[in-house]
Amino acid sequence: MKLEEMHPCPLIDSHIHYAHPKLQTDLVNVKHLAGIDRINIVCTPDQKRLSLIPDALHLKAQFPRSIFVFGGLDVSVYFREPQRVGEAFSESIPFLQALGCDGIKMIEAKPQMRKMLSVSAFDSPVFAPFWQRIAETQFPLLMHVNDPEEFWDVKRAPKWAFERGWFYGDGTFIDNEKQYAEVMGVLKQNPTLKVIFAHFFFLSAQLPRLADILDQYPNVCVDLTPGIEMYRNFSNNLKQTRDFFMKYQNRIVFGTDIGARALLANLDDGIQEGESLERVYLVRNFLENCGKFSLDPQKGFLFNPEDAGYQGICLPADVLDKIYFKNFERLVSIKPRPVNPGMMVEFCNQLEKMIEVQGSSQPGVPGDTSVVKTVRQYFIESTKTIR
Repeated sequence: MKLEEMHPCPLIDSHIHYAHPKLQTDLVNVKHLAGIDRINIVCTPDQKRLSLIPDALHLKAQFPRSIFVFGGLDVSVYFREPQRVGEAFSESIPFLQALGCDGIKMIEAKPQMRKMLSVSAFDSPVFAPFWQRIAETQFPLLMHVNDPEEFWDVKRAPKWAFERGWFYGDGTFIDNEKQYAEVMGVLKQNPTLKVIFAHFFFLSAQLPRLADILDQYPNVCVDLTPGIEMYRNFSNNLKQTRDFFMKYQNRIVFGTDIGARALLANLDDGIQEGESLERVYLVRNFLENCGKFSLDPQKGFLFNPEDAGYQGICLPADVLDKIYFKNFERLVSIKPRPVNPGMMVEFCNQLEKMIEVQGSSQPGVPGDTSVVKTVRQYFIESTKTIR
């Protein structure tokens, strides 16, 4: 099936990366070509610029009806005040809401990031204030937990996982089952937590296990963002997979990871049209195609060259509507929150000072304040216009 032949309905991509404002034209173009009505930019930490929230909210201010933003947390607190992590994150929730963020993105449970940040156990008292407050406020959370299970197995991990430092079987990284146990501990302590687990919680090969979690915690959802292994697992167990999607049709949201290549590999490559459309093609063909389909593995970033044939599960139109836009609207909102220009100016001021302090204290990691200065000026001008 070609994209133009697919189910006609609004499309919200819940999982988009935006690594720099110079990618704006690329992203807007891909959004149009892919037929995506609204996007959700998920913000991850940046070593030189600390936060990508200014980038995302700058774009949102220009397209206020079609862009959601899940802001990242200030991970510098892991180094500054590790025993205050939960309190600091808890205090950031109303600030991010007022700034114009629609939810929070956490990447700390990706094993590589957890090791880098020396993160405490997620179900420890250190984190408790954050989980309690975000559950009470029902502010949506998108959380990346673990990675494909084969990344812990030297015989099964793909070559590109080794190349990116994502092989976790050398004993220096968190064990995936230990981390699952911690996250389940968080849910047990905070059963109303409204959370979307990215990449199907990396349980695409263990659907009965994921079903038990969804049955126990009604606010837990998952997104369809590739991991290519997810779609290989789905295709290998087609009936079980389709039954799962039919039963849990209210708990699954569409996502692609468009922009991940520019974020993780090479910013100068931009958000590539072919690679981005291949991601949309993969997810939508899986949901809508009634038979086999294939990909061009050279187009998809982190797609395995040996992967070729996949199977679609041919979902009915009403289920597609839920996955494509209705579930996200229910979990987050129909309309994005407005950006607060005055708060953005102050936030950029604070961020610039933090970047400069980091640059002086870590000479090997020169800070980059160019973007935050540009964004600040944009919002200064916008506040003048408002007046």
